[in-house]
Amino acid sequence: MAEPLRNPIPDTVVPDASEQRESRESREARPRLVKVPTRPMQTRPLPMVGGLNSLDRLSRLYDIVRSLNSIIELDRLLNQILASAAQMVEARGGFLMLADEESRTLRYEVTSGRASSGLKGQIVPIDMRSVPGMVASRGVACTLNDVTRSPYYLPQKNANGYTIRKLLCVPLKVHGRVTGVVQVIDKVSGEDFNRDDQKLLEAMADTAAVAIENVRLYEAERKKTELLKNALDELQRTYQATVQALTGLLDTRDAATYGHSNRVTALALRLARAVGINDPRRLRTIEQGARLHDIGKIGVRDSILRKPGPLDEDEWEHMRTHPELGYRMLKDIEFFRDALPIVRYHHERYDGSGYPCGLEGEHIPLEARIFAVVDAFDAIMSERPYKRARSFEQAIATLVEDSGKHFDPAVVRAFLRVPKEEWLRVINRANHDDELSRQLVTGKLDL
Repeated sequence: MAEPLRNPIPDTVVPDASEQRESRESREARPRLVKVPTRPMQTRPLPMVGGLNSLDRLSRLYDIVRSLNSIIELDRLLNQILASAAQMVEARGGFLMLADEESRTLRYEVTSGRASSGLKGQIVPIDMRSVPGMVASRGVACTLNDVTRSPYYLPQKNANGYTIRKLLCVPLKVHGRVTGVVQVIDKVSGEDFNRDDQKLLEAMADTAAVAIENVRLYEAERKKTELLKNALDELQRTYQATVQALTGLLDTRDAATYGHSNRVTALALRLARAVGINDPRRLRTIEQGARLHDIGKIGVRDSILRKPGPLDEDEWEHMRTHPELGYRMLKDIEFFRDALPIVRYHHERYDGSGYPCGLEGEHIPLEARIFAVVDAFDAIMSERPYKRARSFEQAIATLVEDSGKHFDPAVVRAFLRVPKEEWLRVINRANHDDELSRQLVTGKLDL
């Protein structure tokens, strides 16, 4: 993002000669000016403003500067700039226009008062045929206290009958580049716009121009960020659809384990939270790994995958290749990289007797240790062609018995802390609720 610009109002006030002659008592009695926090911006000397109300007007200018620098919404900022300009010089209304450098035009963005009604959205060329066009073209302010004597203004009645008599128009400039104009119309008192009015409005316009530039930069970066986020979200949805398509393909090949991926995904997410994992990004990784854990079985022969009875040793040897097959399928896809620990290591055992790498204890990634527990738990409670489903209590007994051998004891203890009723609700909902995993990831779930 581009560096913010610098506040045009300095932190010190230079008094004029009459103010230097004030007595100590009068100086002590006058109000203290508010110091404006500086940001890297362009600078202009504070205007020397005379008259009895000069200090009040400078204080008002400081307040305006401070308020403009705190606004980060463009429409609100433009309205505040125009309102502040009219208030500072006590004008009846006015307008703010922004420049389009490519087309060399000005567009009425904000208007106020009867004289400017109906102008919003209209376009004026940057040339010498109008006061705003001339100010933008030359980059200098213009004060007209009798518009009938100006070659740049053709006096005419507004559609509502209002006739402009006096105006003050100043450019909005950033590092010498004109980005728009602010024009105020007719003082409420009927008096002329004077040199002090022009100096104050010019000082405020410098701050306004910088504030507009910063907000535009901020909004451009925000929109860019939103576009990138939307693109990433779309990519994630595409990958998620790919994951579901792959697991669906596996379900059609291995009817005996239909629904297994959905159940173990939900169970793994709930157990991960019981273990103490609450980071949504890490939970999404577990979700992805759980859904893809058996993806390598796509490379297993149908005669083995669909065999209605127990496998012999040679067939088991072939079946045990599926974690490594799944790893090789996914390892070069960046989006699936974080899911690889579960895909590759979910058949490792805590005592080192598992496959494919024979990892032991905490050398096995925690995500894979978590998944190993729920994978076995669901397999025990599920019907297979070669075995009957067993009860919840029998599944728990197996987890406890194999704790420290097949399973990480700490993960088994975390599993036991979750009530039976909650595990059964997770299993039941996983069988028919596609949103369950997302709710478990975000924590927005009432079981």
